[in-house]
Amino acid sequence: MGLQILAGKKALAEIQQYGLRPERIKLMVGASGGPKWLMLSRLDQYLSEHFFPQVTQPISLLGSSIGSWRMACYAQEDPLTIFKEFENFYINQRYSDKLDPKEITAYIEKVHAHLFSPSRSAHVASNSLRKLHIVAVRNRKLLNGRSKIAQGFGLLTAATGNLFSSTIVETMYPRVIISPEASTAPYFFDPESIELTAENLSQSLIASGAIPMVMEPTKIPGGKDRWYWDGGLVDYHFSGPFNVDDGLVFYPHFFPKITPGWLDKAIPWRKAKARDYDNVVMLAPSEAFIASLPYGKIPDRKDFENLSNDEREAYWNNVLERTNELVDDLRTALEKDGGRSAVMQIESIL
Repeated sequence: MGLQILAGKKALAEIQQYGLRPERIKLMVGASGGPKWLMLSRLDQYLSEHFFPQVTQPISLLGSSIGSWRMACYAQEDPLTIFKEFENFYINQRYSDKLDPKEITAYIEKVHAHLFSPSRSAHVASNSLRKLHIVAVRNRKLLNGRSKIAQGFGLLTAATGNLFSSTIVETMYPRVIISPEASTAPYFFDPESIELTAENLSQSLIASGAIPMVMEPTKIPGGKDRWYWDGGLVDYHFSGPFNVDDGLVFYPHFFPKITPGWLDKAIPWRKAKARDYDNVVMLAPSEAFIASLPYGKIPDRKDFENLSNDEREAYWNNVLERTNELVDDLRTALEKDGGRSAVMQIESIL
């Protein structure tokens, strides 16, 4: 199988006995990763059409950066249609040779205006069955600048401190959750929060994906007068633990590896702990499947620099077609025995 079904100790025991049951899912997680999300687009569409329509219980949706956009699509009235629209917009984005933050921001705002019109935004913000939790970070008051110098200083300071402790990053860039009623329910602690409304959904999603030095930050109505940035700085792949006592955390992921924070990518010893994934069920492509893709990798932001627009779009479309194999793998596993014989220990990728 190209798709791996991975589970923590508690989740593994449950699936081996009962199978993967949609009604047991209480939280769904979406990681940061930019174009990497294309590995999940067809899975998201399948889940929207065939898996989650069986679900009647409330599910919290937690995401940072592109993951927050995916989770916001799940919170729509018609997720399948929105995911198809999102995929088309994402594949066909084109920029001038020199990527400019203003140009990227303009396109993002265009996409958002279509995907999240006022009526759609109102539905997302008030959806009691699919409660969206968007993760962003903000500047400290004394470092509340958006110039390249201010951004560079902040990132360098955070990266240096992160070598010793990940709490330095959170000190420099406090985590902020934007959600209905300012809920912080997916966490065991209480980070700073802002109430999600139809009016601030747009800025919240844009803030959650505003990569420093690449995109422009924004301010979020209802929050402090600060510049807000990519939530992946603190929750890149969400290392847990998650505040779910009785139920499962469902985590479709684009890569068989967990990197806790964005600045941890160059720190191989910073890993997620198996005990924090005890009730997590993860869907992820295998390393062998990824190696079989064009260029032997999944899409990433460097494709904009290393490939022409035509080459990049052909490559990304090829990857999308290949990921239909992951959908087939999931469908087969669920139809066979609810995933009982396919599920593996999540420790294998931690």
